[in-house]
Amino acid sequence: MSDALDLTAAEADARARDAADALQPIARRHGTTVAAVAVGWTIAWPGVTGAIVGARSAEQVDGWIGAAGLALTGADLDEIAAAIERTGAGSGPTRSAAVARRARARS
Repeated sequence: MSDALDLTAAEADARARDAADALQPIARRHGTTVAAVAVGWTIAWPGVTGAIVGARSAEQVDGWIGAAGLALTGADLDEIAAAIERTGAGSGPTRSAAVARRARARS
């Protein structure tokens, strides 16, 4: 897999779309949006107290505003990590042991 910095914009966009498609089942299970799942995954990391997100419209804000109350399960976090690794979207770690322990404790 090539380094994320070596991707063209089109390749990066395709990977992001593939990852978003892979998050659809999780969003459906929780009755929320893919954007909320992505933000929920971000704030599930230990030490992360918030996520910086942007929107061009009120509708986009409506898509992720409920993320703070989203309780992702350990299985959800595993599925997200697998989607990131499978699609090559993003870089860096996909899951930490501390996130896994915290999710299992909530489940």
